[in-house]
Amino acid sequence: MVFMAALEADLRALSAEARRRHPAVKDAAEHAILKLRSLSAPSEIAQNEDILRMFLMACNVKSVKLSVIGLSCLQKLISHAAVASSALKDILATLKDHAEMTDEIVQLKTLQTMLILFQSHLHPESEESMSQALGICLYLLESNRSSDSVRNTAAATFRQAVALVFDNVIRAESLPSGKASSARLGSRVSAVADNVTHSFSHTLSLPSNSGDPTIMQNLSDVGKLGLRLLEDLTAIAAGGSVCYVAPCLFTA
Repeated sequence: MVFMAALEADLRALSAEARRRHPAVKDAAEHAILKLRSLSAPSEIAQNEDILRMFLMACNVKSVKLSVIGLSCLQKLISHAAVASSALKDILATLKDHAEMTDEIVQLKTLQTMLILFQSHLHPESEESMSQALGICLYLLESNRSSDSVRNTAAATFRQAVALVFDNVIRAESLPSGKASSARLGSRVSAVADNVTHSFSHTLSLPSNSGDPTIMQNLSDVGKLGLRLLEDLTAIAAGGSVCYVAPCLFTA
């Protein structure tokens, strides 16, 4: 299988890169290669923590070369559903750490991984995980240590992530996709808020005060999270403060 062969090649690359300065990573990579050979499908990898732990270990060293390889491997694992949902917290913690590194390639890899995460079965569906994920994008967007390329990518990633959140709301609430299509999201957070406010509120026939407890009771958990995110995006666009999702991370 191409995916399994690619993972083994990545593990060999990690072992070679870590040989001199990080012997523990080298040994773990070689152990993971043996473990990988006993597995035959992404679902089996997801049930075995050794492979994911190896790549997280490589990332945690915070060597640029090891981090680039480790993040690339995380992307492969997530894209092929070879990661258990329970690993989301550890993955977000790793991405947060890498967002704080100053290397441009690592920062861009972090944003790429974040977008893949939003497109996968690991899509954040709690306020805490959503806050962490979107907060990473905003951190790289606002950091004075980010290059123009990183800022532009962070802005695009944030927009796409928000669009994916509301795509999930559409599915969860069985809304007509034509009325709240992610394609209508604008190039700025304010445009996102305007478009989603119109489509989401119109489709659900919601009044402007979406905090009405009766309305909230009629929504699924995904719908509630989407509505809270919508309120925060609207607040950001208006220059106000947020109430629900990541109040410490969302800044006007």
